[in-house]
Amino acid sequence: MLELVTGGSGSGKSAYAESRICEWNGQDPKPLFYIATMYPYGEETEKKIERHRMLRKGKGFETLEWYTGLKLHLEEGSLQGSDVLLECMSNLVANEMYMESGAGCQADQAILEGIRELNQQCSNLVIVTNEVFSESVPDSPEMKEYKRILGRINCEIAAMADQVTEVIYGIAQQKKETDTMVNRTEKPGVDSNKSGEFVMCQKENRAHIIIGGAFQGKAQYATKIYPGLELTDGFNCPLDEIENCVAINKFHSFTRRWLLEGRTKEALLTTLEKNENLQLLISDEIGYGLVPVDDFEREYREFHGRVMTELAEQADCVERVVCGIPQRIK
Repeated sequence: MLELVTGGSGSGKSAYAESRICEWNGQDPKPLFYIATMYPYGEETEKKIERHRMLRKGKGFETLEWYTGLKLHLEEGSLQGSDVLLECMSNLVANEMYMESGAGCQADQAILEGIRELNQQCSNLVIVTNEVFSESVPDSPEMKEYKRILGRINCEIAAMADQVTEVIYGIAQQKKETDTMVNRTEKPGVDSNKSGEFVMCQKENRAHIIIGGAFQGKAQYATKIYPGLELTDGFNCPLDEIENCVAINKFHSFTRRWLLEGRTKEALLTTLEKNENLQLLISDEIGYGLVPVDDFEREYREFHGRVMTELAEQADCVERVVCGIPQRIK
């Protein structure tokens, strides 16, 4: 059994992940390991490490401090048949990218090879990762590359996982379960009735909205359910193209450019309402994280949020993609 657990900072994902692996281990006792990936750089990280040690105290974990080279550590099959908790993927990615002993530009390949080997050896495996993809302030090139690699790895692990769980303020939300997962790549905009059959929404034909953090696989999902549909790039298309486009990707970039031009929310919403061709709108979630210091960034974050709120209210279907897995929220 492989479960991927994601969530924001301080969300309770660590406690949930520990409870899951301990539950399985209690039902069928076997060697129990904790793979620690946070390197103790200084006082702040040392405090975090100590906190996690206290959480694990008395639960039977043997701690393995593996900061890089996961596959190399596993070559002798030392974890065969065991239960393992790996925490946290965000640290492992940073280590492989930037530590001297890391894989550098081959970080994603090295990590995924290690995870596949680990999953093959383990009886049960829980992997904790981090939700760092939903802020409005533009990233540096280095941070963007880090998020791209972490996002890709999260999606790959989610695809191979039996379960994927997002923890929000201590509340576990199941994104994928082996026995109950519905194949959402067949038909967008469907509802489940009480018999378990699926029927198309009985609503007006309004735009389908797909949201999620950066690098979560939103556009890839969209191309599966709308094969051949041309996506207008909101990052660099002419602003007036919104009047006639059929589908727009990176809508969060489009709203930034719209606001920079001094155009209003009302003008944007009116233009979209008049566009009878619009079928699909894809946007990053950008309303999380610290409130930006820059005046424009604060205005932009609120502007985009209010635009999306009004569009979602009118939308026929709204889906949120986490680690490559879509979940209908409207």
